[in-house]
Amino acid sequence: MPTKRRSVKQREVPVLPIVLVAAVLAIAAAVTFAVTRQPESPAPAPEPAQPSLPHVSFVAVGDNLPDDNIGTAAARAGGTYDYTPIFAPLADRIRQADLAYIDQETHIGGAEIGPLGYPSFNTTDEMADAVVDAGFDFVASATNHSYDWGPYGAIEHSRAVWNAKPVAFTGTATDYAEAAQIATLERGGLTFALLDYTYGVNAYDRSELPEYAVNFIDEARISTDVAAARQVADVVIVAMHWGTELQMSADAEQIRLAQFLADLDVDLVLGSHPHVIGPMAWVENSTGNGHRTLVAYSLGNFLADHENPSPETALEGMLTCDFVCTENGSYDRIDNVHWVPLVCHANADRTEFAVYAVDDYPDDLARTNRSLTRESDPKAWLRDTTARIVGPQWL
Repeated sequence: MPTKRRSVKQREVPVLPIVLVAAVLAIAAAVTFAVTRQPESPAPAPEPAQPSLPHVSFVAVGDNLPDDNIGTAAARAGGTYDYTPIFAPLADRIRQADLAYIDQETHIGGAEIGPLGYPSFNTTDEMADAVVDAGFDFVASATNHSYDWGPYGAIEHSRAVWNAKPVAFTGTATDYAEAAQIATLERGGLTFALLDYTYGVNAYDRSELPEYAVNFIDEARISTDVAAARQVADVVIVAMHWGTELQMSADAEQIRLAQFLADLDVDLVLGSHPHVIGPMAWVENSTGNGHRTLVAYSLGNFLADHENPSPETALEGMLTCDFVCTENGSYDRIDNVHWVPLVCHANADRTEFAVYAVDDYPDDLARTNRSLTRESDPKAWLRDTTARIVGPQWL
């Protein structure tokens, strides 16, 4: 890089010194020129760009758990609801993926029941519209709230709403035939299957429910379902509603079940229920066949409004990855795995709600989030806690 030339005020000097100085400068310039023109070792040639292998991009988020406050915030004139503004800050990220997953924890039980919160949740039909508009394709519904209003026809209403949407829905059913269906979607020449299970339901013993109504975690059934899914799909994803509420580490049962699923050669496990984020890890098949399963133990909340707010329940996550094919188009592996920290925004009086990527979360909103008031730097806390719990290697 040429050196900047400084202007120097001219002044008269004797002729002889000028000649001597000029000679010295000429010699110096020649030496400098010779030095700068010395041959250099050639720079290594850039490696040819590797052709991008065919792949399907994927995103997944956790519990969609709207309550009556969120319903009130979404209420519009004429007894209708609009939840789309809540997801709008994140919608572009979701729509850009080829395939997107959400855990719909509450019934879409309709306006007759209305928006309700703890302990028996219900959501109006417009939530399904908002989920589709945001870009989600796979919808799981087997949760501890799956039967909150089941005896009053909420499961039947919910299935009717979701069956009319362009999504693959699973986890709850209205008859044996529906329960036996494997939810599949095709993207990029690959077929993806989603299986979905919960540890239990609130307020009811499993024996009190119709056998087909809710998918429970049962190892014999899961083994059968995974084998059936392998017959129709290239990639098998299993959603597990499991774990210990408000615990940010995997419990012993989660770890045991994760190994069980890895030994079935499941490709991806998506965890929900703790309402806080959890770790993510590769779990290898214990038989030594070389297969490994990506396990997100808990994606945390997606949309939720806890009575007792805390930073931990406001902090959420979105898993992103690519399902990569070989050059001939057959499925090969999961690659480019990342965790995007999310945050659920709620103002002090619980009248405004929205879901943001932490990197896109406006500072002024972060300072008014009812769950983050105790943090001097809310966004730094969200990022640092994500790195500590999930692991910096995924960020």
